[in-house]
Amino acid sequence: MMPVMRRLSLLFFLLIGFAGIVSVSAKTVQERRAERLLRLQAAVQSPASSVSSVSSRVPILVYHHIRTSSQWGADTWSAKMSVSPAAFAAQMQWIEDHGYTPVTMDDAAAILKGEYAGPAKPLVITFDDDNRTAYTEAFPILKEHGFTAVFYLVTNRLDNKSFIVRSEVQEMLTAGMDIQSHTVTHSTLTYLSAQKLAWELTESKRLLEEFTGKPVRSVAYPSTAHNKTVRDAAKAAGYVTGTIMDPRASTAKDDLFKLPRIMMRDDTKLAKVLP
Repeated sequence: MMPVMRRLSLLFFLLIGFAGIVSVSAKTVQERRAERLLRLQAAVQSPASSVSSVSSRVPILVYHHIRTSSQWGADTWSAKMSVSPAAFAAQMQWIEDHGYTPVTMDDAAAILKGEYAGPAKPLVITFDDDNRTAYTEAFPILKEHGFTAVFYLVTNRLDNKSFIVRSEVQEMLTAGMDIQSHTVTHSTLTYLSAQKLAWELTESKRLLEEFTGKPVRSVAYPSTAHNKTVRDAAKAAGYVTGTIMDPRASTAKDDLFKLPRIMMRDDTKLAKVLP
């Protein structure tokens, strides 16, 4: 009788221990997300004098397609603008392992202007062009890490099933993603008349704010095409920041209407491009 009881007792304690292990594993993502939120909260509560003790550099990464690029030549834009799902997952893990905290463009602007201390190692993760793989491949990985990211959307693509659609945008908003403007039609802004330029900027902002119920204060210039006329028009339309392609981190010395973004590739080494 006693050996049977001992065996039953041992089995009971093993089951309890296994349940505990499963519980800890299941909490991992939530715990990491909570820790990141606590770091951000601590930064928000820091006195203004602490701003100088925090880095004034904010790297902004930009992704286009999260897909394999083996079918294109390495020198083609199709390959250059593609990051494989495996590489993207590895890059997000590197960001977490090295203590970076993804923030929104509003937060980045406040950090650069010295209005917000921010986390110790802020960066911004952005996506351009409404590409479906940003939703199907990148979004689940972002959620796994508890990261926020900025999705610069072209508004006339929101009802096109070849791109990210409205219901998916709402899902991303609920998960803490940030939606900003990539204009109405993705036209090259430097080629437009003053009237068409103003419409591309103001209408995309209006449509996105009406749809999301949130302020839209940042614009990514399509094809990174900009000049003083475009930047002045963006400011007049009510934007606070404009972003371009330039492989370096943003600093407090940069013009907020031409903040540099680092275009990510499959072979990008984050240790080389991040401060």
